[in-house]
Amino acid sequence: MKRIVLWCLLALAPALVSAASVEDPVGLDQLRKAAESGDAEAMLELGILYEFGFKMPDNKAPALAWYRLAAESGSAKAGPRQDALRGKMAGKELEEANKLYAEYSAAVRKPAPSKAAEQPASTAPSPTPASDPAPATK
Repeated sequence: MKRIVLWCLLALAPALVSAASVEDPVGLDQLRKAAESGDAEAMLELGILYEFGFKMPDNKAPALAWYRLAAESGSAKAGPRQDALRGKMAGKELEEANKLYAEYSAAVRKPAPSKAAEQPASTAPSPTPASDPAPATK
């Protein structure tokens, strides 16, 4: 009986491994598009995928670049991950991460600031009441 179970497991092993290793290019592409559109959580997720290898060995530099962008975009979880990963990296890896950060940062579409946010509150024009008549000109 043990031999039959072992034989079945060995026969099914290649099918299980190949099913588990099928890539999801559509999902990964959607995640990258979301990150490039400014989604901080998607940036964090890309960093995690790069850091832990998602079918790619040793990708600390791109992971750090995505963590940095995610932290700048408001992800609270990205800052500690960025700090921990930075502590494990050497000079060349950090240089590569900075280059990738500049590249990724250029690709990320950040939302345009609103006009109200551009003007300090003290210099913003006061609204004119709609009931005031226009000044008469002679």
